[in-house]
Amino acid sequence: MPAPPKNAKEVTAALTEAFPSMPPALQAAARHIIDNPREVGVQSMRALAAKASVHPNAFVRLARQIGFEGYEEMRERFRDFLVSDDLGSFKDRARWLQSLAAKGGASEIVSEMASAISDNLERGFVRQDVRGLEGLCDRILNSERVFVLGMGSAYALAYQFWYVTRMAFGHITPVPQHGSQPIDDLALIGPDDLVIAMTFQPYRAETMTAVRLAKQRGAFVVGVTDGATSPLALEADEAIVCPTSTPQFFPSQAAVMGLLETLIAILIARAGETAQARIEDFHHERHEAGVYEEDQRLGSLS
Repeated sequence: MPAPPKNAKEVTAALTEAFPSMPPALQAAARHIIDNPREVGVQSMRALAAKASVHPNAFVRLARQIGFEGYEEMRERFRDFLVSDDLGSFKDRARWLQSLAAKGGASEIVSEMASAISDNLERGFVRQDVRGLEGLCDRILNSERVFVLGMGSAYALAYQFWYVTRMAFGHITPVPQHGSQPIDDLALIGPDDLVIAMTFQPYRAETMTAVRLAKQRGAFVVGVTDGATSPLALEADEAIVCPTSTPQFFPSQAAVMGLLETLIAILIARAGETAQARIEDFHHERHEAGVYEEDQRLGSLS
């Protein structure tokens, strides 16, 4: 029996490491804990099991697998996490959300959406390693070609990333191209290339097929996804994980877009004057061609 993890961060790390070898029921329980750590300390085991669609005993077995005698001992680690967590809600925001919810109707929907998006943004940014993002941006800048891959709802995210970065860089391409499949556009990918792939639950098979092709060809794969146990996170060489929780049917992409915009900002900052000059030239040509109804500040390109 391994020594039990000492805190919530170690628990999620242990669950992530053991995840590939777990049976499906334990994977579902582990995924819920990894993706929703704040719920563990405040909700009952039965409530968590209902959300994860597993029997409550799955959480007991999960705790024992990583060294705890039972679930409650593992849960204690997350109670400590709640006390020291940087993600605690601000009182003013909480009061505002509560006042909206009390009104009912569309006001309650606004309250729920605002709370979910705000929480996703906080969790998405807090979990990022700034040094890691810098290293990733350097790798992007030094790659021969960069393919930004997204299917379905992730296509808009990938396209926006390319649409903005093309002003500063000429080696970034969106995938798929119109009329193509992802594997068509990656047919000649090689070890000097990089793929930024995006997919969120339910994960797109076409994206995962293209990612596996890229890895076979030796390309570096960056996965942008919603959980450390998603197939893309497990397959990628490096993963950017961002929560997409929402009270509505479709996953929320607001926090993901925020992280992608941050990645673009770091890219341009690290590329230096060459990238800035290219953006200025791009903007000048648009201005001369009459693209804008009126003059725009450089930071407001659209």
